[in-house]
Amino acid sequence: MAIKPEPDLGVNSWLEDELYQQYLHDRGAVDESWKHVFEDGGGNGHRAVAKPAEPVRQAAENSLQVGAGEELAPLRGAAARIAENMDASLAVPVATSQRTIPVKVIDENRRIINHHRTLLGKSKVSYTHIIGWAIVRALEYFPGLNHAYAEQNGEPFRVVRRTINLGIAVDVAAKNGTRNLLVPNLKNAGEMDFQQYVTAFDDLVSRARSGKLTSEDFQDTTISITNPGTVGTMQSTPRLMVGQGAIIAVGTIDYPAEYQGTAPEMRAALGISKVMTLTCTYDHRIIQGAESGMFLGKLQALVNGEDGFYEEIFEHLKLPYNPVRWEPDRQVSLPGATGHTAEVAKEAAVLQLINAYRVRGHLIADLDPLGGEPSYHAELDPLRYGLTIWDLDREFLTGSLGEAIGEGAPKSVATLREILETLRQTYCGKIGCEYMNIQHPEQKRW
Repeated sequence: MAIKPEPDLGVNSWLEDELYQQYLHDRGAVDESWKHVFEDGGGNGHRAVAKPAEPVRQAAENSLQVGAGEELAPLRGAAARIAENMDASLAVPVATSQRTIPVKVIDENRRIINHHRTLLGKSKVSYTHIIGWAIVRALEYFPGLNHAYAEQNGEPFRVVRRTINLGIAVDVAAKNGTRNLLVPNLKNAGEMDFQQYVTAFDDLVSRARSGKLTSEDFQDTTISITNPGTVGTMQSTPRLMVGQGAIIAVGTIDYPAEYQGTAPEMRAALGISKVMTLTCTYDHRIIQGAESGMFLGKLQALVNGEDGFYEEIFEHLKLPYNPVRWEPDRQVSLPGATGHTAEVAKEAAVLQLINAYRVRGHLIADLDPLGGEPSYHAELDPLRYGLTIWDLDREFLTGSLGEAIGEGAPKSVATLREILETLRQTYCGKIGCEYMNIQHPEQKRW
């Protein structure tokens, strides 16, 4: 029976099993990096594939009862390896902290980022990109979550790691219709800027889905992020593999259950945000509940805009806007404005904003063929006019801009988000125009 090398790939070791079988059948079918692992052990030596613990296997055999019409289907390849990994994960004493947080600030800043990047023909930024970056930044405050537990000669140790290798869980569909989880990692993520991080992240996911990952992509993961929310899971407690200190799981993004039946315009009027649940499952031998809880608290503070989190992202992506920040809903700052008068003041503020884009919008358009980046202009910031993130889902009069928003028939009212995206697309993309100096009304209207 062949004995094969086995690098420390943790949850990904099922993939090594499958590739090894391909290697035995056809050595030319696997990447050179995997040939190196299979032929000389990658410098780690050779050992047989680990089997599930004997007591666990024996207990399963003793409790197994196959009824009429049932049969035993042996687990092979990836499925068998995943089962072994799950058995191994039982050796890690874990605990889990959880925190439900509003996603309003993440959502609005992501919209600004992607609207601008779409105008420039660039790839979009996902929620997972932003949350993963927040994990990297939060580890600056709580580095213990990046450590690991180890034993040597029967004595326990904390493995203090200075480098962040962020594991990214990627769901991959197999040819037979089954789904497998790959967790490659971004090497030294803490030394990247956000643009470098997004580029490396997208490359890792692309190679995972095209089967082009190498053994090095899986080794030395220090902390992981998984996103079961993409399939509707509200919250998750994933298994923690040997050699990692923590894994962060991101639940689905939605309105709280009690508000899911509320009309959208009512939610907008009340200032109700979508939420998501983050869980931190950690090795309790080196990380305690208070540290995990404070780590999640720091994650929430960062994604809500503290410590210049989005300012840094906008700077790295070279966006000519200020990011939105967490703030309570409020009325327009107008002395003596209450009730209907306050609503009129907000309508006037939106019309002022529309006019500002028509006069100044071209100043932040991407017009320089030599690559010069446009910069922030205060008169184009909704905050200047007393408009907050909570106003983005509320409807306002559009004036003559409604002809540009409407598809077919003009829209006399639109949400502030629709108004802003129309203004930025019209005046701040690859072309820009300024016509408010024209004296003839007919020419200006054209």
